[in-house]
Amino acid sequence: MKKWLFSIVLLLPFISLASGPVFGGNMPILRANHISEDMPQFDLALSYLSKGDVARVQTLAWEVLWDPNGSYNFQGIDAAIKKLSAKGVSAIWLLQPTPHPTSPWYRTPWSNWYMPSREIWPKVVAMNTKIALHIMSETKKVSNDPPLFQLWNEPAGGKPGGSNSSRYGEWSPDLHELLFDLVTDLRKNGIPKNQIIGPASSTFGETRRSETAEFLSMMPPRQFDWLSECGYRACHVRLSAGGAGGSEDRVRAGFQASLDWVNWVNSKLKFPEGQQVIVTEFYITPGDVGVPIGSDMTKYHAIGFDLLKDSGFSHVVGWGLRPDENDKATDPWSRFGGLGDSLVKWRGGL
Repeated sequence: MKKWLFSIVLLLPFISLASGPVFGGNMPILRANHISEDMPQFDLALSYLSKGDVARVQTLAWEVLWDPNGSYNFQGIDAAIKKLSAKGVSAIWLLQPTPHPTSPWYRTPWSNWYMPSREIWPKVVAMNTKIALHIMSETKKVSNDPPLFQLWNEPAGGKPGGSNSSRYGEWSPDLHELLFDLVTDLRKNGIPKNQIIGPASSTFGETRRSETAEFLSMMPPRQFDWLSECGYRACHVRLSAGGAGGSEDRVRAGFQASLDWVNWVNSKLKFPEGQQVIVTEFYITPGDVGVPIGSDMTKYHAIGFDLLKDSGFSHVVGWGLRPDENDKATDPWSRFGGLGDSLVKWRGGL
């Protein structure tokens, strides 16, 4: 997740979603050796979701204890599977073919977000496939909802989400080859295409023009076409109406203008026909609507939910379900908590 994310909606005439998208939220992790410590926050986030919703479980490198010799501890994942299935909530599991902090492959504080060295690609691909197969097996025991797997978080440049640090957020060329290796291995081991999600497109600028570089670089070359082997592609959505001063009319117009602009950009790209789009992270902050930190964000969140409901996305997954997420930030553009309570109120008619 980056400070600057763009608002995105795609022209999807080939998708019929009469009932609207599946809504949901991003979940905090359950670490294998700290399940009882982490469970209260997991339960709090889950309390805002309802049967039929979806939960995106964060980067699995932080949830599976393992070593390069092939020893795995899946207790955190198993506990999450049981909790989600008991409430009737399906799951998106975020794979990330990068070294784990407990591994000797790990080098710097952010190296788990960056491209790994080519010589360890086979190991990290095998690790991610192993995790996915375990999740498939355990989920079948308790749920009829097939799990979805996202290949990477948001590859555009700059930490903590980027595979490179280029000025305009282009995707690393090597990333396409690594993603191709990963999706090929997943498919070879029986993970269906309709359970695989591509990495999310995102950006870090409000000018909009800088997004073009990322949109173009996210299209894989023909020899490493991982995108065609995904049933879904993903995006991160930040609806923003800077300078609105809290005016609901101006906020709505600003949100819609953002969506309209990106509609135009995406209409110029050639994605696989019939491929659906998932919003894997969705934010609205006080800075986005021009109100002070601590303001009631419910009505602004509701405007966003209304727009996204009719957008053609298959899923919309909120970031910041809990009220205190990132509550230490003094920047109003970084205070993204409270989305879960707004979702409950929006569904109840406010």
